[in-house]
Amino acid sequence: MSQKNETAVLALALVLTVGIVGVGAWWFANQNSGGNLNILTSNQKNDSNLSIQERMSFGEKTLITGDITPLKKEGIQALAAQNYAKAITNLESSLKLKLNDPEAVIYLNNARIGSGKNYTIVASLPVGTDPNVALEILRGIAQAQNEVNTSGAIKGVPLKVGIANDNDNPAISKQIAVSLVKNQQVLGVVGPNTSDATLAAGDIYNAEQLVAISPTSTSVKISNFSRYVFRTVPSDFMAARSLANYMVKKIAEKKCCGFLQFPKQL
Repeated sequence: MSQKNETAVLALALVLTVGIVGVGAWWFANQNSGGNLNILTSNQKNDSNLSIQERMSFGEKTLITGDITPLKKEGIQALAAQNYAKAITNLESSLKLKLNDPEAVIYLNNARIGSGKNYTIVASLPVGTDPNVALEILRGIAQAQNEVNTSGAIKGVPLKVGIANDNDNPAISKQIAVSLVKNQQVLGVVGPNTSDATLAAGDIYNAEQLVAISPTSTSVKISNFSRYVFRTVPSDFMAARSLANYMVKKIAEKKCCGFLQFPKQL
């Protein structure tokens, strides 16, 4: 593996190691506009005709709909204009009003980097179709980016994070992948979220040798799929085996008169 890919793995590993709490909380829960600011509405986000450029941001536009503070709008406008000092001030102030805003945290960290040297990764997530899932994963990523950059960074080089809205759509995920592999600044990808999207985009990442780690994909097909495509959660095989073992070892013991008596908790 090249030095670039080794750096990407290190960067992604740091993000996923520190951010796994935020992602894990989501996984376990699911298992058991004005001026020059480009704010995407829900209808726009679900439009498959959006360009890839409209689906991606490093802070020059917001991809998260909902309650956006005026200070965040001003901070994003300043970041788009490369007025990093103003962007930092406004985003810091916005976070005092709305602390649990991972997009603002990521853009604030990007503003602090400015035009300086950085290692860049992109999170490919269903911002438009499943914003709650996207936000939970982004909270883990934002926490990780913040902790990495405030503790010496990656051998002194800070981590910059972009966000891409793939809508959990395999075709869109693949288009985003094509765009990312052409960007020499992007060292790795966090995502996509679903297995279908991960496999579709993974074909591109594998062919172009760009490291991608999905925090939530469970398909067995991803196992040994590629040297460049990884995941962090157990596969469906592990879940199926655990269920089968439980049925064989526990439920079978409760047979009575030829019938299975299932535990109340099931």
